[in-house]
Amino acid sequence: MTDREAGPAGSGPVTRPSRAGPLVQWLAAADPAGLMYGAIISATALASASLHDDGPTRVAVIAMGVVVIYWMADLYVHALSVRFDGDTRGLLHRLGSAALHKASVIKGGLPAIVVYVLAHAVGLESTTAAYVALSFSVVLLTVVGYVGARQADTPRRPALIEGMGAGFLGVVIMVAKSLLH
Repeated sequence: MTDREAGPAGSGPVTRPSRAGPLVQWLAAADPAGLMYGAIISATALASASLHDDGPTRVAVIAMGVVVIYWMADLYVHALSVRFDGDTRGLLHRLGSAALHKASVIKGGLPAIVVYVLAHAVGLESTTAAYVALSFSVVLLTVVGYVGARQADTPRRPALIEGMGAGFLGVVIMVAKSLLH
């Protein structure tokens, strides 16, 4: 694995050997943007679905369904947009390729849903379980933002601010849930 550095103006990124641990290397290779996108989508879906006490299974299925719908939309958009880059492969081949690359959206959406189900399994009400899952998502987004900044050699304090900014979106989702409930 290599880290990226900015090269001379106009030359694009330059790589250097990574000092990162296995988790950071996995995050970098797993499409962190897709992971974060999935986390945000599932947190938002859980916040919305848990507004009605339809039971934990229904809330989890609805949230996962929303993640899958966004993933499918992402696949379709990617499969069509690569045509503008000159991709001559057929639609099914482009969709298959996109499905492999964009699986990170699903992977990023699963943790909050699992946390919701586990929180409900230990006896929390649907709304409380959703807040636990949303809190988990805030922490996850904050950590990924911080780790990404540190991976880019950002000093600790600015990296912490960047991580907090990433987590702030989760806080906005929680506030929106409170206002809707």
